[in-house]
Amino acid sequence: MQERIKPFFSVLTPAWNRADFLGTLINSLRDQTFQDFEWIIGNDGSTDRSHELLLERFDDLKIPKIYISSDIRIGKSKLDNLLLDNARGEYLIWCDADDFLKSNALETIFNLIKKKNISENPSLIGVIGQNLDTFGKSQTFNLNAEILNDNIYSYDELEKHLIGDGTICVKSSIFKNQRWPEVDFLITESILLRPLYRNKHFYLTNKVLKIMDRTAENSVSFGKVLQYCRGSAYSLGGTISFKQFDAMSLKQKIYTSINFFRYCSHGDISVSKAIEIWPVLKKNKFLLILYPASFLIILLDILRGKILKTHIEFESNKNLAEIVIRHFK
Repeated sequence: MQERIKPFFSVLTPAWNRADFLGTLINSLRDQTFQDFEWIIGNDGSTDRSHELLLERFDDLKIPKIYISSDIRIGKSKLDNLLLDNARGEYLIWCDADDFLKSNALETIFNLIKKKNISENPSLIGVIGQNLDTFGKSQTFNLNAEILNDNIYSYDELEKHLIGDGTICVKSSIFKNQRWPEVDFLITESILLRPLYRNKHFYLTNKVLKIMDRTAENSVSFGKVLQYCRGSAYSLGGTISFKQFDAMSLKQKIYTSINFFRYCSHGDISVSKAIEIWPVLKKNKFLLILYPASFLIILLDILRGKILKTHIEFESNKNLAEIVIRHFK
């Protein structure tokens, strides 16, 4: 039996209540000038028309589609892991459901990969391109600072210059046996990506590859309701390194530590587990003297009714969810 030919790209899209935006994304995938890709779309128990819209529009795309649908919300980390498990492409590109790709985005990335021999260079793992919002403002570069020229840079260097979201295309091979922690509905992507990309290199291009609709964001602000606390504790523990912590002022160290204990408490994480998930705390156990100082803030959160223990619903949902994976040609 002849081996099935794999697509060059896997475009991965996690979606939660994005029916108003999915049509624009589908149009952008349909109009790509480079068509050697598959689309893997995950529906995180959406309660709007996302499911119906996807089934109606799949025929508009003449590419392989894999549809992962959960009947209840399972969270972005679990959904992203399912997307990875089903990806077959040589390269991966995440495109959120409220974003859309420029029509030549995949062709641009493909040409850069070939031109720069990225496939042949073990330390060069992908391409990063620029994103704009719907008002034309860069979501990738700090326009008040020096803009980096198109070139090869280490990820550590890029982190110093980029302000946020870029279109990242990366070799799928580096994600082998790598998955996001499934502890809450939401956890920062950098908890996996930062250690995975460290000491690796990307080709950076100033070309605009993606448009992001910032009006569509589900708010995770901690202003009115404190939610995803277990995810926040794991995120802080996994992203604040010894070097970063040592570079902080005393005030910043105290603030960061108290916030970590606050998230742990609301996320029902024990002290022993807290030490395990934040290496900085494991090395500097004297920081535990700040734990009692966080109790007043924790109590005020409870008295104000600010706490939403999303991790409890998450743990229940991930065991009860019915997840269906369907393939469309």
